[in-house]
Amino acid sequence: MKKIGFCIDSLEMGGAEKLLVDIIKGLYESNKYEIYLLTKKKSNSYFYNEIKNLVNYYYLSSGIKIKLLDSIEKKMRFKKFANGVDILIDFLDGDFYKYIRKIKNKRKIVFLHGAYEVLIENKKIKNKIDIYEDIIIITEKMTEVVEKEYSNKKIHTIYNYINYDYIDEKLKEEVTLNEEKLLSEEFFLTVCRLDEESKDVETLLRAFKKYKGKEKLYIVGDGKDRKKLENICDSLNIEERVLFLGGKTNPYIYMKNSKLFIFSSKGEGFGLVVAEGLYCNGKVVASNCNYGPEEILLNGSIGELFQVGNEEELLEKIDICLSKEYKKEDIEKSLGRFSKKEYMKKFGGIL
Repeated sequence: MKKIGFCIDSLEMGGAEKLLVDIIKGLYESNKYEIYLLTKKKSNSYFYNEIKNLVNYYYLSSGIKIKLLDSIEKKMRFKKFANGVDILIDFLDGDFYKYIRKIKNKRKIVFLHGAYEVLIENKKIKNKIDIYEDIIIITEKMTEVVEKEYSNKKIHTIYNYINYDYIDEKLKEEVTLNEEKLLSEEFFLTVCRLDEESKDVETLLRAFKKYKGKEKLYIVGDGKDRKKLENICDSLNIEERVLFLGGKTNPYIYMKNSKLFIFSSKGEGFGLVVAEGLYCNGKVVASNCNYGPEEILLNGSIGELFQVGNEEELLEKIDICLSKEYKKEDIEKSLGRFSKKEYMKKFGGIL
């Protein structure tokens, strides 16, 4: 049985983290692999608890305060983890490069989830790629960019995997009285990490200020810029119409019941939540950022795209999307590319 070792910074809430959980579940169900997982710090998150019985779990830091001893311990822990696996998978943009580069005689794979230009600037990915035999990329558009840079590498395109069965189960869950009240309202929804460096909730808020309808705006997610965004709502006098709901383990009930799902990011590797919103709701407006939304929404034929940061165009697209009917068969065709079956077939072929 082949031993697969995944490395990821943490298993806190996030699109890449959720994808890894779904991949681990899929590999475990296949009975073909022994799965190992390593995070930088010991985890007890919601995501970790979903897969803790499916993996052999390792973590790097035990919290030693002395910097030199902590560094030595991390290297030793990583080596022990790596020695136990056949394939090392650096799951999130080369975050474990400094450890993996020192490991010999192991096949090494890296996933690139972030927008390539951002990875070059923020994570110096160009300086890291050489140690990996395979690169897995999550959109065709980004594959075209990367292939020009690394013609000597095995480059694979695999769209992110959405666990539709899991979403269906979450949609059947009973809701609390408070959730029932929220869901009875007419509302638009966005779901994202509240980090304006990569997201752009501010543009959505400024467009929503100009929107004349009666719907409210629900924001599911949390992050370092929550207070900043709440202050923007106050300054725009829309604080009564905008509700910050925080992180939710079941955002899908909100997606299903919203009149419109809105995505306003500055840049993504894929934009998993766009496809999830399309599956739950069928009505999506998304920023045409690199990368993801354009491919998911079939160039705007099954949802509306607007220029990043353009609040006037976003407002226009909201009105268009509310009044327009999209072809169900085209939506199903797009979503079929992100199925568990399709994903595991392609990923298994690489392993």
